[in-house]
Amino acid sequence: MTLEEAVRDSLATVSGATLVGAHAARAGEAVKLLRAAEGDIVLLLIDSSIPPIDRAMLIAAIGPLAIEKAPQVRIGAIDVVAGAAPGDVAAAARFLAGARSTTGQVLTVAAES
Repeated sequence: MTLEEAVRDSLATVSGATLVGAHAARAGEAVKLLRAAEGDIVLLLIDSSIPPIDRAMLIAAIGPLAIEKAPQVRIGAIDVVAGAAPGDVAAAARFLAGARSTTGQVLTVAAES
């Protein structure tokens, strides 16, 4: 099971949650997907394979997108560091989805040391 599949499975029971995966694609494409996505909460999953500059651009875009989409849609992101456990990433996604008054946040999930 891929990381994205694990997160999608963990959000299956969360009404109104939309997951946008940012893989090795360009940051601009993920931002377009975020702008077009609908639901109560839209979460961006920033995969560890994304180059550093694209990661930085995606993380920087979360706050302004949250302002743009508020109050209809909440925006959040999970920045996945290489080696992070899928269960930890899924837990972060469930947390953001359940935090009804939270928007514009980026949670970084790192590997256990």
